[in-house]
Amino acid sequence: MRKKVTTTLVLVAGLLGVAVPVLAALYLAHRQSMDAEVRLAMTMAEEVLRRADDVGDQAITAYRSLAEVDGFGPCSDADIERMRRLELQLSSIEVVGRVDGDRLICSSMGLPPGGIPLGPPLWTSSLDSRIRPAVDLGLGDGNQFLVLQKANFAVAVNPQVLLDSFEDRQDFSMGIVGYTSRKLMSGRGAFNERWLNRLGNEHSAVLFDGNHLVALRKSNTYDVAAFVAVPVALLRSRLYSFAKVLVPISLIPGALLCFGIFRLARHRASLASQLRAALKRREFSLHYQPIMELASGRIVGFEALMRWRNREGTRLRPDLFIPAAEDCGLIPQFTEYALECATREIPRLIAFCPGVFVSINLASSDLHSERTIDLLRNLLQTPGIKPENIVVEATEHSFLDPQRAGLIVAGIRALGIRVAIDDFGTGYCGLSHLTNLETDFLKIDKVFVEAAGTESATGQVALHIIRIAKTLGLKIIGEGVENEGQAAFLREHGVEFGQGWWFHAAMPLEKILKLPSGNSGAG
Repeated sequence: MRKKVTTTLVLVAGLLGVAVPVLAALYLAHRQSMDAEVRLAMTMAEEVLRRADDVGDQAITAYRSLAEVDGFGPCSDADIERMRRLELQLSSIEVVGRVDGDRLICSSMGLPPGGIPLGPPLWTSSLDSRIRPAVDLGLGDGNQFLVLQKANFAVAVNPQVLLDSFEDRQDFSMGIVGYTSRKLMSGRGAFNERWLNRLGNEHSAVLFDGNHLVALRKSNTYDVAAFVAVPVALLRSRLYSFAKVLVPISLIPGALLCFGIFRLARHRASLASQLRAALKRREFSLHYQPIMELASGRIVGFEALMRWRNREGTRLRPDLFIPAAEDCGLIPQFTEYALECATREIPRLIAFCPGVFVSINLASSDLHSERTIDLLRNLLQTPGIKPENIVVEATEHSFLDPQRAGLIVAGIRALGIRVAIDDFGTGYCGLSHLTNLETDFLKIDKVFVEAAGTESATGQVALHIIRIAKTLGLKIIGEGVENEGQAAFLREHGVEFGQGWWFHAAMPLEKILKLPSGNSGAG
């Protein structure tokens, strides 16, 4: 069953190894294509608005010139000549004229009999300009003009002058609208007046309505806004263009990641087989690292650590084979193996160092199994081993299920065996969980011992752990002590015990028995 689960997990991981980079590439392609289109659409909208503002400025110039009191009679030859000069001076203006009612009575085109009918204005802007978006001035070419009127003066503009910078982008919709009226002054393609709702009090906005990506720009001077709308089909085309480049590239790391996952899985599967065989061949052994009483320098205990030297004589690191044993469900066998070794060796340690304790590591799964209590009970039946000679320790994350772990811990302590929390500060065991668990020792992880007293981010963590332990009445062991400064720091702050290379490395039993004195440690 476990093999099937492992195989399934490897397959899922392999698929994710391919899928995740591809999905990331698609997401990146989508973002890049959207960002590119937003920038382009906003640039185009700004240009359309610039042209509209320029038309507005030229219209104001024409109105002011016609309103000057200079002795010319309205629609006189001199007045018409002035209008013609204005038409030539103002590049965006096609016709300059005077209006009476809804008729152009004279203009830079001359003095037509009866004038030219303009029809009623479609709306009046907030600046009191009357707007006629499509007026035939009777030029005979079928062109319609945008006529802007202020008081009795008017200018006519070819509406395409606002858009002709982008004749090559016929796939985009664009135009100028009256912001207050929501009516189109000049434009091509799709337009929805509800787009303008997005502007609110802002002068620019971008929106996606399901069919178009729309860029909006509102004039700071006139009652108009420009829009450019990119159809969704064009967005998809741009996305496809980006994806054609990015997805094949993403397949390379995806394939490498997938290959690495399968290689790792094969290695793990191979390692699992090796572990099973090594257990049968009894290739594992216990090494013991002395635990020192910091005040006196005496050896008061040992931590039993599993070591592996395979048939080829190669030593394999515990941080590799212990997680592999957990992954393939071999921890119960390892725990039983370690306790069998302890049954043979601990009496010799106690005889060498009377009164010492030996700390035995348990895995998280051991704290979820009542079998652990039975194994420890059998250990205590060994001649020469008393409950006070045994401490069991488990890492902080082993207590994530405090209710289940608490039952096993209570059963262990009922045997008279003390309990230590290992690597404290690196897991997720809440303080409330810690207060509810019946434990005896707290071991400060070597990371915090190393940083203690420094200006690093974790420099104060050791002090916090010490205060917590003292508040809860727990004895403290500092791990990974590598110099006298660290040992002095721990002594100064009331830590009872320490272990690490500064005192002794982990050693096989035979080397322990050759130490100069059974109850003292070398500094």
